[in-house]
Amino acid sequence: YSFCTLLISKLYSEKHILVSSSIIMLTRRAFSAVSTKATGVAGLAGASVTARRQLNSQAADERWYGHHFYFDNHVYKYTGEKPLWMRRPDASAEETTRRNELIPHVDFATSYEAIQWDACRLNPHLERKEFANEVRFRLEKQSSTVYRSQQLLKENYDQKTEDSMIAKIFDEEHVAAEMKYVKCIRANEFAEDSRLDILPGGSPNSLREKARWNLAVDLHPADRCEVMKRLMAWLPEKYHIVYQDDFQNVAANDATHRQTIDEIINKVEGEFAAEAKQAGYEEDLKETIKELRDDADPTREITSKAIAACSSLEQLEAWSRLVHEYNGDDRLLEIYERAASITNNAGHKKILADLRAWKSKVPDHATKK
Repeated sequence: YSFCTLLISKLYSEKHILVSSSIIMLTRRAFSAVSTKATGVAGLAGASVTARRQLNSQAADERWYGHHFYFDNHVYKYTGEKPLWMRRPDASAEETTRRNELIPHVDFATSYEAIQWDACRLNPHLERKEFANEVRFRLEKQSSTVYRSQQLLKENYDQKTEDSMIAKIFDEEHVAAEMKYVKCIRANEFAEDSRLDILPGGSPNSLREKARWNLAVDLHPADRCEVMKRLMAWLPEKYHIVYQDDFQNVAANDATHRQTIDEIINKVEGEFAAEAKQAGYEEDLKETIKELRDDADPTREITSKAIAACSSLEQLEAWSRLVHEYNGDDRLLEIYERAASITNNAGHKKILADLRAWKSKVPDHATKK
């Protein structure tokens, strides 16, 4: 630092000398006719003072801040350790244990389970789940179609007239349900377009200002969720969009819900048994109830007893595909074990024993206990 200071001072002094000599020469040329030795000395002194003041003012503006920098390379020996300011603060064993206790427990699902849980089983053409109001509109359409058709059948028209009128009733109810669905979507689009008028404001960090200055994709997920909740709360309940699992998905992933759905189907069958017998629609009722049971659990006939009694590898393969598509519960391993016992393959038996030991450690809600 001192060497640099001396060097800069030396350069400044040389610059003073150069500036002073040039001023002296100009002074001599301008006043050579009237100047004397005394005035020449006075001019030299005045010019030197002026140049010094000017250079002092320049030096005051060009300050050197090198002494403010701090480098931690003062230790020249490399030890392999990070410097103190780069290290994380050391935590005690108690602090680490406490942090681990605060972490919530997570049961990680396989990709197969994630796909099964998100599947739209009963509406594959939609490529998405139905929302609650959409389900309600569809059920209202079905009930209205049935009621109007029953009223129509009391008039005793011929078969061709009945068929054409029932088809017209179905089309009318379908269009009415579609219009309700479209209105629901349009209402949500209107709320999304009017979010600056709906969301609360009043501060730079409010939801209104966040939505004003950021696209939806750029918002934080927590803010985006809060915005959606506020907009949905502003809309009437008949326009809410809340996605729900279809009942086959619910039944497949939980044995308790599957049993509850089966009890509901039995109750519905008992309620309409007398009416179907009186009207002569017993076969139609049986067909409808069978469709409902197939929707809830298409693999209900594949039981542990049936698997143990089966001796056909082709039948076991067909069952394994059905169980795999439905929920992949313990019956899948039972089918593989039965096939390995039929083929008497020791390698397969060893693999299945390992799989059985591994699966016992994984929580399974789909298998009925």
